[in-house]
Amino acid sequence: MPPLHPTAQVRVVVALFAVVIAVWSTQGSVANGRPGAAPTTANRLLFPDLHSSGGGAARTATPTPPAAATSSVTATRVVGASPTPSATSTPIASPAATTVPAATPTPVPPDHGLVLTYYYYWYDSTTGAHLTDSPVRYHPPASPSPTWRSVEWHKRQLSDMAYAGVDVALPVYWGFDRPNDAWSWQALPVLAQAGQELRASGAATPRIGMFFDTTIVAWRDLTTPDGKAWFYANFRDFFSRIPRDQWALVDGRPLAFLFTSDWTAAVDQSTFDYVYAEFQSDFGVRPYLVREVSWDYPILRWEDGVRVRDYAHAIRTESSYVWGAAEHGYVDRGGVASVGPGYDDSLLPGRYPGVVVDRQDGTYYGLSFLAAIGSGKRLLAIETWNELHEGSSVAETVEYGRQYVDLTRQLAAPFHAAQP
Repeated sequence: MPPLHPTAQVRVVVALFAVVIAVWSTQGSVANGRPGAAPTTANRLLFPDLHSSGGGAARTATPTPPAAATSSVTATRVVGASPTPSATSTPIASPAATTVPAATPTPVPPDHGLVLTYYYYWYDSTTGAHLTDSPVRYHPPASPSPTWRSVEWHKRQLSDMAYAGVDVALPVYWGFDRPNDAWSWQALPVLAQAGQELRASGAATPRIGMFFDTTIVAWRDLTTPDGKAWFYANFRDFFSRIPRDQWALVDGRPLAFLFTSDWTAAVDQSTFDYVYAEFQSDFGVRPYLVREVSWDYPILRWEDGVRVRDYAHAIRTESSYVWGAAEHGYVDRGGVASVGPGYDDSLLPGRYPGVVVDRQDGTYYGLSFLAAIGSGKRLLAIETWNELHEGSSVAETVEYGRQYVDLTRQLAAPFHAAQP
């Protein structure tokens, strides 16, 4: 990254100071990351305790390819030239992650700084889906009723995002061909209607990008003709259901994020080239793809539960990011600055004792913002808006009220102010 112009340096310094003040002002409102605890007696922004009360790295279940059903992913085999290790050792939050060298980024700078957040819209109060059928650490307000079927619920979420300074909502999309996940595509027109009604009333609302939850790849080989066609069909379906005037654009191109590659049998650059070509053909524009860093190098196959990668041919998309900021804080890798408020999946079956990362009265979140603003990156992703099962939400909840909505507003303002 080139040195900042003196004027830009001043903007960044002022922004960082504003973050310090914002976090300071929230101290003691909710202690130790759990509602109801006694207020803190010291400002932990200056002397933060960054140790998770759960301790250590993520303990989420390791995905296992069909060919090695009992093996855990513990290493990465190298094909091609030996890569030079990254200068920074970074914790990668994907379940099968290992420390690997980062691919050379090929970012295209966005028009201006954007704050994005991952929007989990799978909740359905009419059936209990993702509310009563699986434990949630925090609970959404009862009104409007939290269901993907409700225009009013989506309007509340979008309005709160806009109030908090979020420019782009990234709905977490689970495909078009899974009957048990019909909400994934059925909710998108409802979300779009909510956005249209807000705009018609003159209210602010974020633009819509795509977050492709690639868990649904389900061990497909994305280098085959069928694999490529299926992979691209998800992009086509999503963007066909969101009106074009609501698309989130970077340099005039629709924005799409990819979750990790941990459930992918094989992938290479031709997979993404196919997406680019087909999207251009169908929509007349090339998408702006942001991959999670586990897509940085081709996966040739898996052997004994181990990825066999080709480090001689890095995968190229517009940018990349690291998933896991809610657990690990800011990690300086990729072209997107990721932040999160904390994490707690200890209630989820199969994850005992789980990972618990203390919110520290908002200090943990504020420190991530400090680092993100200092990085000078133009895209900042909040992990997450409302993932309630894993306790990484900043949306309004019964337990925290609007504390993290307000704090996000205070933190996003200096990020925007620091932009050239």
